[in-house]
Amino acid sequence: MELYLYTGLIILGILVLARGVIGRWLIPRPILWLVPAVILIGIDRMHTDTHVILRMIVICTTLLALMKGIVYAEWTRQTGGQLSWPRWMMFSALWFGMDPAAWQGKRRKLSWKGDFYTGLTCMVIGWGICILLAKFEVVHLVAVFIPMSLAFHFGALRLLTAFWRLCGFPVRPLFRNPLVSRGLADFWSARWNISFSQMMARAVRRPLVGRLGQKGSILAVFVASGLLHELAITLPVQSGHGRPFIYFLLHGVVVLIEKDTWPVWLKKIITLLLVVVPLPLLFPEKFTQEIILPCLTLAGGWLL
Repeated sequence: MELYLYTGLIILGILVLARGVIGRWLIPRPILWLVPAVILIGIDRMHTDTHVILRMIVICTTLLALMKGIVYAEWTRQTGGQLSWPRWMMFSALWFGMDPAAWQGKRRKLSWKGDFYTGLTCMVIGWGICILLAKFEVVHLVAVFIPMSLAFHFGALRLLTAFWRLCGFPVRPLFRNPLVSRGLADFWSARWNISFSQMMARAVRRPLVGRLGQKGSILAVFVASGLLHELAITLPVQSGHGRPFIYFLLHGVVVLIEKDTWPVWLKKIITLLLVVVPLPLLFPEKFTQEIILPCLTLAGGWLL
């Protein structure tokens, strides 16, 4: 129990320092990335004997806090903006998005009911399917991933979007109907996990575009994405190293060669195949067996 208390204090300390230090000083970018790497290594060493699911949660939570700090530093560097302490804590600790600008300015009346009903519907349907999969012991990765994603990404996170919009903050849904994607670039930039694309654009692409050019900076985004997913997926289970990196590198190469002149139907098919077929690369077998399937069993069993 003391270990989790210390970990919680470290994560809270990261958020406090990110607002108190990074928000005031212009930290050189090498230090801005080196210090989080050292902290993450330390957290990983602290939890070598922790249950694999809890270890993943701890690593991902620490990683999220660190990336919030990096994004905030780049945002203040690029715009000169600042968030008050209360709004910083709401943005950093109670929201998954990576756009600090949504937490600036006066609160205003915003539409929220559409997000609420959409999120509630997706959560009910997704969890309902999870119950059936758990009951019939379905273990196919794609079959399991879709309802879990529907319940969390399009359900719980959409309800969180509705809550903050009800509170007057102009946040936007983080997952936006990937089925209507017009290509792989559209899928990653405007449909799937918008918070991650916001983070990569602000923390990686914009700082590097002057040195690497448009194509080089875009490829750097996918390289960084692959490395971050290695930390979130293969580090907790200590297996499958390099496979998530290959998944994102493959997607980065296809995004670079994808043309606006290609028929939309062709780009849709390519996107669907590239997202779904290599999923075992993104989620190695040990991660699926020790994290995804137990989480499905827990969710389905709890609901039953």
